[in-house]
Amino acid sequence: MGVLLLVAKLSAVLADPASASTGFFPQLIVAFVIFALLWVGWQARNAFGEGPKLWWFPLLLLTAGGIMTSFILMILWVDHNLSQRTYAGVYDDPHKVWATRGLVTDGSDGSPVRVRNSIESIRYAFDQGARGTEVDVFYDSELARFVVSHGRHYDKTSGSILTLDRLFDAVGNDGYFWLDWKDLRHLDRRQLQAALARLKLLMDRGDLRDRVYVEGEDPLNLLAVKQAGFQTIYDCKPTFDTNIMGPVVADIFKAVYYFGGFTVMGLNSGLRAQPIYGPNTRCGLRNIPVFLYHVPDDPAFIEELLSSRDVRVIIIRQDVNRFGFLPGSSKR
Repeated sequence: MGVLLLVAKLSAVLADPASASTGFFPQLIVAFVIFALLWVGWQARNAFGEGPKLWWFPLLLLTAGGIMTSFILMILWVDHNLSQRTYAGVYDDPHKVWATRGLVTDGSDGSPVRVRNSIESIRYAFDQGARGTEVDVFYDSELARFVVSHGRHYDKTSGSILTLDRLFDAVGNDGYFWLDWKDLRHLDRRQLQAALARLKLLMDRGDLRDRVYVEGEDPLNLLAVKQAGFQTIYDCKPTFDTNIMGPVVADIFKAVYYFGGFTVMGLNSGLRAQPIYGPNTRCGLRNIPVFLYHVPDDPAFIEELLSSRDVRVIIIRQDVNRFGFLPGSSKR
C-alpha cells in the first residue's frame, strides 16, 4: 500500500508539478503515511512467523493509505477530464463585472432612488452597460411563484412583492441573470419539482434559458436543477487560501462539481490581503469556470481576478458601477 500511495502521489506531481508547491501540510501527511506504511511492512516482513502485534496500527495505516491513494487518483482523473473541456456556451466576455441585485442608487445625487432586486435597479444596470446581474429569489409554495427578494421577509418594491415573472416580463430580453436561489436547499422533493416546473415555464421564452444561471449550495437539489436542463452555479465554500488544508478542501469541492456535472462554480473571492480565491485555490480549481461574489471594490484586486481565464463573472457592491472594467483598466 505504501508503494501504491507513493506511485499515486508521484503521478499526481508529474501530471501537475505546481501542485507540489501548494498545501505543504497535506503533502507532509502523505509523506508520513507512505513512510509509516513502508516501515510497518518492513517490520512485518522481518517478524514473519511471530505472533501478531498491535494489529490496530497497521490496519489504521492501511485504511488511511487506501483512502489517500483512491483520493489522489480520483483527483488526478478529475483534473485530466476537466482539462479536456471547452465549456462551450458558458459566459466568456471581456466585460466580466456584473451588477449585484441591479445598480442601487440612494437619490443623493438627484437621481431616482433605486432599491436592490427591483425592476428599476436592474434596468438601470443594463442601461449603464452591465452584461448581467445577480438576483436573489425564493420559491413560494403557496403562491407557486418565484419571489425576488434578499430575505424571507420579502422585499416590497412599490408596495408589493416582485415575482420573477414580472421581472422577466420587464427586463428579460436585456442580459444575463445569476439567480441566487436562497431556499433551494430547504425544498423537499415535491416542492422542488413544482419549482422546476414553474422555472421551465419562465425560461421557455426566447433564449432566456441560455442567459440564466441558477445558483445553489446543496449539490443534490442543484443536481435536480441541472437535470431539468438549466445552467447551474455550484456555490462552494473553500477555506482561506493560506489555510494548511485549503488544497484538500478545494479538491473535495472540485470532485463534487465534476461528478455533479454543474456548469460553473461560485465562491467568495475574499480580500486582496486575505484571499479565498488566491494562488493555491486557483491552482486547485484550474480549468473550472468560476463566478466570484463579495469581491471588494479594489481596482488592483479586480484586475488580478480578471486576468485569470477561469474567472468568468465577478460581482462587487450593489451601488458600484464597474461594468466597463476590462483587463488592464487599473493600469491606465
